[in-house]
Amino acid sequence: MSRLAPEVSRAAVLGAVGGFLACALAILLLPAVRSELVSDVAQMTAAGVACLTTARYARGCRDPWLRAAWVLLSAACASWCAGQAYWTWAARGAAVPFPSAADVGFLGFSLLALLALLLHPAPGGPTARWQRAWDAVMTATAIGLISWCTTVAAVVTDSAGLTLLARTLLLAYPLGDVVLIVLVVLLLGRTRGARTALDLVGLGVVGLSVADSAFIYLAATDSYTSGLVDLGWLGGFLLIAVAGTCTPPAAAADEAGHVRDRDSRASTSLLPYLPVALASTVVLFGALTGRPLRPGEQVAGVVVVGALLARQYLTLRDNTRLAGHLAARERQLRHQAFHDALTGLANRSLFTDRLEHALRLHARDLRRVSVIFLDLDDFKLVNDTFGHAAGDQLLVRVAERLTGALRSGDTVARWAGDEFAVLLEDSGDPLDSAGRLLAALGVPFTVDGQTVPVHSSIGVCSLEPGNGPVSAEALLARADTAMYRAKRAGKNRVVQATPDQDELAPR
Repeated sequence: MSRLAPEVSRAAVLGAVGGFLACALAILLLPAVRSELVSDVAQMTAAGVACLTTARYARGCRDPWLRAAWVLLSAACASWCAGQAYWTWAARGAAVPFPSAADVGFLGFSLLALLALLLHPAPGGPTARWQRAWDAVMTATAIGLISWCTTVAAVVTDSAGLTLLARTLLLAYPLGDVVLIVLVVLLLGRTRGARTALDLVGLGVVGLSVADSAFIYLAATDSYTSGLVDLGWLGGFLLIAVAGTCTPPAAAADEAGHVRDRDSRASTSLLPYLPVALASTVVLFGALTGRPLRPGEQVAGVVVVGALLARQYLTLRDNTRLAGHLAARERQLRHQAFHDALTGLANRSLFTDRLEHALRLHARDLRRVSVIFLDLDDFKLVNDTFGHAAGDQLLVRVAERLTGALRSGDTVARWAGDEFAVLLEDSGDPLDSAGRLLAALGVPFTVDGQTVPVHSSIGVCSLEPGNGPVSAEALLARADTAMYRAKRAGKNRVVQATPDQDELAPR
């Protein structure tokens, strides 16, 4: 019991299990007349309790469609309860005729439950709708094949002497059950999130449908007696009754702060394949026991296989599209992790990584490595005069000019604020590159219709092929020192440092 979902009422579960066991013992051990009465009253009571608990659940639903679905489910249980009440009254010392007024209540349950399942909300886009459509074809055909092989064929064969209305009702029950099970499978297969109540309702509907099919088969062969079949109806309505004691999703979200996601996508996506596996087992068993496969059953098998292949194609296409989306998202996240959000230039992490790689190549191949540090002079005045939005726009334009003045293989990074760093790997004289950067920024910018002159102080530090190894931090610090020397020397100029410099300007 400790593993029950938190929204399930433990008292309701214990009561349902205890009531089911007590009724089962009474039905199986009491004499025939008394056991039939106990069974009829127990089924009527279970349906009545299910009507009350599902109505309670509906009152707690904030989603209008979900509330309407549970109201219809409550009405369905009430309809079945009314039909069973008439059956119990009519069965006093006599056989109940077929069809009777009880069948109106029983069939009313199927109709109202069908509407409840159709109204139950579930998410899904165009691809999901097509998948559900093929799931519906596949599941309905598979369950129909199972129903035909186990029940309907015998009903058609053994009910030839009945009236047209009686034969129609005998077929209506299993066909209605097929539709209900199909809707349950599809609904459970596409519902995400907290769905304990829906799981219990699905199990209850399956139990009721199995009991209906068994009853119709036994009634058609004139071999029905009260007993094990009745336990299917009793257990089905007790499961629905327990479902009604669960906490509706809206209330659960209010209490817990979120709706617990207990759903496994893998398990629910495999749910529509269960009827296909069962249908295959039924057909295989018939073949092993010498039962020939009729033409209609062969057609149904072809439809199931075709729907299965179509569904798999849609799933494969959807997974391919999802994989492409995830790959694009991964590329986007990787770009965001290593690039400046404003300018699109490399950020400090990417620049440092490339610098360390360049230094390893220098140690191995004696390649020249140069770092240029660039700071915009008096950039604070731009923000104070034109505003921060204009300052950001200016930084973007500066980044464009810096990139345009260098080779495509050079790395330009926004280091911080209005500071930029450039990595040159074996690209000629770094002072020429620094001069091009200074000249590129020498042309005034136009921001929001205003002409904005921009000047910069540039520090350069190069590691020549003959120099010894230097760490990335040391090379950056010396380029930074050279940039501050440029500022102290009057700004808007280039100053070169050498690797053997030890002094660092205070920041």
